[in-house]
Amino acid sequence: MSEMDELRRRLEALEARVDEVMAEHTTTRNLAVGSDSDVAALQVQRRADMQVIRALRDTQLEHGKVLEAHTKTLHEHGKLLGALVSGQVAMTEQLQAITDHLGVTPPGQPREQG
Repeated sequence: MSEMDELRRRLEALEARVDEVMAEHTTTRNLAVGSDSDVAALQVQRRADMQVIRALRDTQLEHGKVLEAHTKTLHEHGKLLGALVSGQVAMTEQLQAITDHLGVTPPGQPREQG
């Protein structure tokens, strides 16, 4: 094989290798562009998710305040109801003492026959 044939063979091998490298480069570049697009889409989605999370947090804080106010009102109503029940019991006891003293039967109770 002559020196020219050897150079021609080496040049053809080199050109084939350059074609392979260029194809790999094109593929790599396309993958990089696609990845960049995917990352951008993920960033947009992450921002939207964070907005939803912040909105949920704000709503939970508001609901917590409302629940706290309702709890306070419930406790106040419970105390008031307890006072009303105590008053009712005391009035019933007083009424029973009066009716016993007078010897009358309160309305709604059966009369004792004796």
